[in-house]
Amino acid sequence: MTPENRHAHPNYASGEDYILEFRSFRYGFNSIDFAQRVEMAALELGLVDSGPLLRDERADLVQLVAVGRIEFPVSPLGDYLLQRGDEVLSLHGEDLVYWLRELVFRGAWLDLRLIEGQLEVAFDDETGTFAYYPVGHRSRRIGPPPHPSWREVAYTR
Repeated sequence: MTPENRHAHPNYASGEDYILEFRSFRYGFNSIDFAQRVEMAALELGLVDSGPLLRDERADLVQLVAVGRIEFPVSPLGDYLLQRGDEVLSLHGEDLVYWLRELVFRGAWLDLRLIEGQLEVAFDDETGTFAYYPVGHRSRRIGPPPHPSWREVAYTR
């Protein structure tokens, strides 16, 4: 999106606890919304095992996504990310923070389009996931962006 079209689409806002810019969008999140989106992004990338994260683990991931680094880890997950450093944060040349933010913003973008009535959503029984389509165009499924996997260096308790 070109700078002059930056505000052609409204930006997502669930609150003002976390204000982040990504690409040409500026999104505001309340702390619960942001933490949930960060956790889902980490799960989608395979950085963490399935199942809910502990509060302190989620706090470390929120810190990583919000500021781009973990300064003071509060969980073993944060310690793991600091100890493993570039091995995890830059796996095979892919930037973990970038991909976590990409998936956080993608989810917010989809939610905004749903609220605006621009997308239809359906549950896909085959994959166990939700599928998104532009209104009236069921043949044009909007899939997740192709992204790398962090499963080989995933954090496990």
